[in-house]
Amino acid sequence: MNIQITLTHGEKNARLKIENFPVESFERLLNKTLDFLGFLNHSKSSEITLSSPKIEVRNFETAEIAMQSNEPTDVLSLLPEQLRDWYKEQEQKAFENGRPVFHFTGIKIKNGIPHYKVFYECPNCGFKGVRYEKEDVKEVQCYQCSAPVDVFPIKGQFPKRDEWNNYFRSVEVEE
Repeated sequence: MNIQITLTHGEKNARLKIENFPVESFERLLNKTLDFLGFLNHSKSSEITLSSPKIEVRNFETAEIAMQSNEPTDVLSLLPEQLRDWYKEQEQKAFENGRPVFHFTGIKIKNGIPHYKVFYECPNCGFKGVRYEKEDVKEVQCYQCSAPVDVFPIKGQFPKRDEWNNYFRSVEVEE
């Protein structure tokens, strides 16, 4: 039996292909995976009894197991209009390079909401970090010491960005 499993969650995806995999082994693998994830019932004792497989595969040709995200497929509609064409170009570059889109755009979509790259330097401990926050962000919390850090839009106007695709910084920079 040949198996291909594709998992997709937002911009992340993984594909597993196995050729000439025995059906019995696939049933055992799937049962143990579901058991590990807590989808199968255990008896009250600590031992698991496997009297017969809980999942059986019969006349199996092709299967795709996909974990779909609740995130919208039309990311462009979520972005400010002035970023949409540029974002499409960056999506293409990311696809060609096999890298996540946010590496090229500085934008992550979380729960259907765009989050923009924020670079900060903590005035309390000096830690430099990157966060992804909503467009109305005014302050971030330092990863190191948890101090609040004020952040400002690049060039004083959202959605402008700098050469590292930061949309916000902790220090206002006039360019």
